[in-house]
Amino acid sequence: MTNVGREYAIALFEAAYEDGSLDAVREDLTEIRKLLKKEPDYISFLMNPGIPKEERLDSLSEAFEDNVEDLLYSFLAVMATNNHMNEFFTAAKEFEKMYEDYKKISFAVITSAVKLTDEEKRKIVTRLRKVTGKAISPIYKVDESIIGGITVTCDGKFFDGSVVRNLKNIKEVIS
Repeated sequence: MTNVGREYAIALFEAAYEDGSLDAVREDLTEIRKLLKKEPDYISFLMNPGIPKEERLDSLSEAFEDNVEDLLYSFLAVMATNNHMNEFFTAAKEFEKMYEDYKKISFAVITSAVKLTDEEKRKIVTRLRKVTGKAISPIYKVDESIIGGITVTCDGKFFDGSVVRNLKNIKEVIS
């Protein structure tokens, strides 16, 4: 992570907080992030010193000015003007972290050997909410290799309640 991207993220977060547009900025930023991941050449275009800056900014204006929050468009224009669009993904990621901390949201990757029922999902999310004290945004995955049970990755921690892990523990005890 670079300090430049983080500084941009802090500036965007503070400005969005002050004008009450945090949710809207986050939503637009998420969409721009998806778009730029699909079109990485656009960032290269915005950074290309061989293309006049005015032409690059006109392109940015045409693409985003009327389609995203004014604050976010200004943010993109400043990044492009300062030739820092290569820091966009870092800034977007840092903004997302700040947003999640502010909103007390944790993302949890919940992996099971079979598809979980709605009731099982509800119980797991309820338990995670109690443990973390945060709202949980779950991402469910199925991985038959864990045989049974679940694994959870949340807030940088890994919880392994899989049958595979239990079998390894038993093997270590009897070895």
